[in-house]
Amino acid sequence: MTSTSIYLLIFFAAFLHALWNIIIKSLNNSLVGVACKVFFQSIIFTPVIFFVPFPEGITWFYLICSCLLHSLYFILLGIMYNREDLTFIYPVARGCAPIFVTILSLIFLKDIIPFIGIIGILITCIALILISINNFNSKVGFKTLIISVFIAFIISIYTFTDGAGVRSADNTSTFIVWNFFFSGWISIGYVYLTNKESLFKLKIKELLLILFATIISFSAYTIIIWSMKYEPFGFVASMRESSIIFASLIGLVLLNEKIGFIRIISGILFFIGVCFIFNA
Repeated sequence: MTSTSIYLLIFFAAFLHALWNIIIKSLNNSLVGVACKVFFQSIIFTPVIFFVPFPEGITWFYLICSCLLHSLYFILLGIMYNREDLTFIYPVARGCAPIFVTILSLIFLKDIIPFIGIIGILITCIALILISINNFNSKVGFKTLIISVFIAFIISIYTFTDGAGVRSADNTSTFIVWNFFFSGWISIGYVYLTNKESLFKLKIKELLLILFATIISFSAYTIIIWSMKYEPFGFVASMRESSIIFASLIGLVLLNEKIGFIRIISGILFFIGVCFIFNA
């Protein structure tokens, strides 16, 4: 498969990623929603683990690290969605992550990224973070900004871990399937202990929405993990964050949100960054 085909798949995954985040944000309790999402994912993949090779060696280290990091991320994401505005947290957290991922991959995996590719990654990240400038207001304090950057760091660590994990496995499906199987147990346990009442008050309509979010979520992340076996982590992470652009478009079409001047400039900058990456 060519790099162009892989990049198109990454953009499709980014669209799915934006969609499930909007679904989870729309629920009354996003923390409960995101915990149920990953729990459903674990249930779905429980029987599948018997049809893929058993993980071996260093792959187990990456699976355990990924489970812990994903659980921390989803818990933090749910808490922040309940407290603050998606339009601020999402761009900061997702926009900073590719920079951290690129640094980690260059240092520890010796990924080869041409200079023009580095420029492309930086441009895409600047474009995405730029969206948040329009949303930084009196309701969003410095503490929220720090937490958003911390979430970005968690994203970068689990992205790096998953990329290294899928490269470590002889069979790509082994890491992907076992990763999804492990991902939901800690989050649902945390929600059961802290939000039991809200958990058991979920309505059928909400459960169906969460199930839909689950399906498109693991479909999207399967593409991302798989693509990191063939492309530099920094490129994948940067183009994946086009989900922010897709989130704006979904908001425009479905929620009648306005797309301001800054978002238009951000979209143009992001496209320029992708062009640099594509030609790297």
